Amino acid sequence: MPQDLPIIVLCGGAGSRLRPLTERLPKTLVPLNGKPMLRHILEYHLAKGRRRFILCLGYLGDSIREFIAGAGFPEASFAFSDLGEKASMLARIYAAAALADAPRALIVYGDTLIDTDLPAMLAAHRERDADLTLTTASIRNPFGLVRLDAGNRVLSFEEKPIQTYYIGQMLMERRVAEEVSPELLALPDGEGLVRCIQGLAARGRVGAFQYAGPQITFNTEQELQKAERDIIAFYTQAF
Repeated sequence: MPQDLPIIVLCGGAGSRLRPLTERLPKTLVPLNGKPMLRHILEYHLAKGRRRFILCLGYLGDSIREFIAGAGFPEASFAFSDLGEKASMLARIYAAAALADAPRALIVYGDTLIDTDLPAMLAAHRERDADLTLTTASIRNPFGLVRLDAGNRVLSFEEKPIQTYYIGQMLMERRVAEEVSPELLALPDGEGLVRCIQGLAARGRVGAFQYAGPQITFNTEQELQKAERDIIAFYTQAF
């Protein structure tokens, strides 16, 4: 059941593009409409009946521990995985999966809030017998895309195609973490996770779950200002 599913929250990044806001705060504690993003994420999942959280710490991780200690979530259980600031995203997921001690987990990013139909996503994940299911959305590319050969001859031209992109959320079977190689874990941040997904996809083990609802995420101060406006619509649609 979705209520029993552990939620792994990736909140170890430094948020360098949000400085000076993130000089003293981890990105996930940056306020959004007066409330830290992490509180928005936790309250959303708690309202859906999900109670188990594993927080992957890194940059200013003690600030997140202190926030949780005083946040007032008596109905929730929290575990912390702290591999330090330099750990890769795949290494963080690997360590958190061991703490989750469950057949599968939902992995979310600490700077992203979306209203996925989790029961439907789980059903699709099981129907495909997938190792990993990525939450995806569609976007229209504003440019005409040209594909060239080695001699710069145009092989194809597509005007403003609709493309699919990954949103920061995935369902992962525990066996993915159990089978990940030390070589992948040692790769720089982001690269190991990308190669892991590519390897699973090549074997037909990755599914996609399309999402068309509101998305709250930010990497820059300009995006943060937009998220301040968008989150009002998010709560209108999500509950």
